[in-house]
Amino acid sequence: MLRPLIPEIKKRRTELNLSKSGLSRNAGLPSNAVSRIESNVCHYIHPIRAKAIAEALGCSLYDVFEETSK
Repeated sequence: MLRPLIPEIKKRRTELNLSKSGLSRNAGLPSNAVSRIESNVCHYIHPIRAKAIAEALGCSLYDVFEETSK
């Protein structure tokens, strides 16, 4: 599983002038997905969702997530 690097996700999202729901939409995820991540409700993210967020942010997966053994 992957743990979100919340400050980095927020920074990149705001640099792209995207709302939380806008990033969710661009990543093809439910409208509240990024909100739940940034609110630290989701402590671990499935790699497929993490990859979609990273792609929507235009960065590498490991720029905004870290691997964890959980």
